[in-house]
Amino acid sequence: MAAKPGAQTQAVLFFEHNAIVREMLHAEFEAILDGFVPVTEKAGDTVKAVFLRVNPQLKITAAVFFLIDFDPRGFADKRWNIPLEQFADTAGRGPDLGAGPIRLACRSQCPVAWHQQQLWDPEMQPGANNFVILRKGVQRNRLGLQVVEEAPPEPPPAAAAPPTQIIEPAALERHISQKLQRQLEQEFRDRMAQTLKEQRLRILTLDSKRKQELQELQLEHQRRIQEHQEKIEQIRQLHSDEQQRNQQLKQTIDGQAAKIEGVREYFEHKLKTAKSIEIAQLQTLKTNFEMELDAKIEAATTELKEMLQMREVELTYRNELVGNLNEEISRLRQENQQLLSDSADQLLDKMNRSGISFVAFHPGAGHMTIPLSDMSTYLENPTAYAAQRCGVGEKQYEGWLAHYTAPTCQALNEQGELCGTLVTRVESPADFHSGESDRCYEHQSNVTTLAVV
Repeated sequence: MAAKPGAQTQAVLFFEHNAIVREMLHAEFEAILDGFVPVTEKAGDTVKAVFLRVNPQLKITAAVFFLIDFDPRGFADKRWNIPLEQFADTAGRGPDLGAGPIRLACRSQCPVAWHQQQLWDPEMQPGANNFVILRKGVQRNRLGLQVVEEAPPEPPPAAAAPPTQIIEPAALERHISQKLQRQLEQEFRDRMAQTLKEQRLRILTLDSKRKQELQELQLEHQRRIQEHQEKIEQIRQLHSDEQQRNQQLKQTIDGQAAKIEGVREYFEHKLKTAKSIEIAQLQTLKTNFEMELDAKIEAATTELKEMLQMREVELTYRNELVGNLNEEISRLRQENQQLLSDSADQLLDKMNRSGISFVAFHPGAGHMTIPLSDMSTYLENPTAYAAQRCGVGEKQYEGWLAHYTAPTCQALNEQGELCGTLVTRVESPADFHSGESDRCYEHQSNVTTLAVV
């Protein structure tokens, strides 16, 4: 279908490794969203895509960088709901791709905050600039768009001089020079303003990328600490088991010593009562008994000592291993602190100087702009920070948050079970009163009656 003169064409391009791998008109992309056409080569993947508006001269006027998921069969995620055309109409200004600054929506410049994670930032490094790739891809015109040559601007009509007025050449030259100077100054200001906008966009994309890399480093650091803590817990458990086994061995030794002492007493009593036996035989029996008894005691003692020594060596090794792991955790924590102080603080200061503000949403407090000076306080306890913004204590805010999430009666009935009756939700934490706002009318009446009595 031929486009009307002056009408803009809407298209969608798929990206992979900073290259365009598929181009389609917006109507074809809507068929993919409706589930009529699968994209088998992207089954199970998350695809980087760009929604474009192209004028009849094949110049880009709007671009939306978005992400879309495909299931294992190649069908688009049915929950995907990014308003591409609305973003193309309301997005901020981007670089000039031939038809003036484009309308640009990406992760660092998103018109609607809750869609930010479904967008991506374009690369702007020399040699891998996504805007240059898009401009060249549109100029190739693989979609077969109808091209309308841009009409040259009509020269302004020359003002007819009064027949009686004669303009001197010097005055005419000054007039033309001043006019050209004003045009050059205006063109320079426009170009400088566009360059500043492009640099701000590049700073935003770089800050977003560095923030994502910092989050990945923090997750990796937490994972490594968790692994070391699990190893320490295993070693502690083994140490506890060895202590129990040593205790059991000591009890066994004590029992054997008591048993040997009983045998000794038994034979001594038997020797005393055997008066009819000759003295030599008694002496021989006594010597043999003592030798046999000493040999058994020595063998049992030697075996138990060897076992205890082995256990002591194992305990010493485990204690050394626990100490090494504790030193490793301390070193990792120092590295993490150094990483946060070297990268996060610099990044936050840079973002603050660039005019970027930090916004967090908490129920009851809404979207809060967090100053850089309060960032450490907020990260240490976001709930307490939100409660302070609402003008209440942390416990009252937590109680209101539980009520706001599930506005049901928290009183216990006669059977000792939770009432669970739906109650009117209190929208403000300052208006919430525990024991009253989270009670149904019946239990509120019971509380009032008890208070009167």
